Amino acid sequence: MRSRQLAALLALAVARPAAAEPHKLLVLQSEGRADAATRAKIDAAIVKLALGAEPQTSAGELNYSDAATAVGCKPEAAACKDEVLAMLAVDEIVITTVTPKPGGTEIAVRRVQKGGATRDATMLLPAGARPDKLDGIAPLFGGKPAGPISPAGPISPAGPISPAGPAAPALTTTDRPTGERPVIPPPTAIKTPPPPVATTTTTTTTAQWNARPLDPPSTQRHRLEIAGMAGGGGLVVLGLLLWGAASNVQGEIDKAPTTTKQDLLALEDLESRGDGYAGLGNLFVIGGLVAGGIGTYFYLKDRRAASTSSARLMPTVLDHGAGVVLTIGGMP
Repeated sequence: MRSRQLAALLALAVARPAAAEPHKLLVLQSEGRADAATRAKIDAAIVKLALGAEPQTSAGELNYSDAATAVGCKPEAAACKDEVLAMLAVDEIVITTVTPKPGGTEIAVRRVQKGGATRDATMLLPAGARPDKLDGIAPLFGGKPAGPISPAGPISPAGPISPAGPAAPALTTTDRPTGERPVIPPPTAIKTPPPPVATTTTTTTTAQWNARPLDPPSTQRHRLEIAGMAGGGGLVVLGLLLWGAASNVQGEIDKAPTTTKQDLLALEDLESRGDGYAGLGNLFVIGGLVAGGIGTYFYLKDRRAASTSSARLMPTVLDHGAGVVLTIGGMP
């Protein structure tokens, strides 16, 4: 009797159709060079688009690179996607890359299932367009494929995409193994011209390095130097004139009479005036020589610095070794 009951239960279980388990799709956060606000809007639009075909669609809390890091695998490894799917406990993930391009934003979307099967699509969202205008990738979410996705070749999605509105633009989707990424041609590199080759001889190899030119003296400093030289020369000339006046007074002193008291007072006045001329002459001559000498020194120094405006470092190979020659102000 007990064996008959078990046989009946087994027959009932075989006759009852197996309930299809829900297909869980997880839209991971997008990656790329676009700003976070733009990526967040595009992520929300992709989730909304996927919900139309996959009711069990949900938004992820991290991107694919972070998920791979959490699992401990390399994102570019083929087996890493299966490990991420197992960790997230879903049947399929959506990996999105958002990159700014001239004229808009490039959106590359990949749907990855267990077993390494992938489908991808790429579109350019024009600048200024709404982030939910994703007609270029809509065929990826137009409905579940008619059969299992095979990495051996492309499989067309079952049924029409959208009978209610205008047909979406044609899109070619390609299924490829997980480890293979879409080939995007690299940007054309701008080649800089090679530096000029230094002239070489049979005995010496020379490479010149021109140092930064020395700062020329300012116009105000140049004027001060010229004023110092001119002022010093003027003081010397004035001092010589005062010496001449003192000499004339000395001549008057030598010829002055000394017979009366009035003559002696006049003589003292002449001597006082002669001493004043001589003292001022000494002061002007000494001051003029000092000022003119300082101005001349700095003027000549600046002229020499202006003529010495470059330095050359010349590594040289000699017969018995090598050396470095540093030349300032001209060639050796």
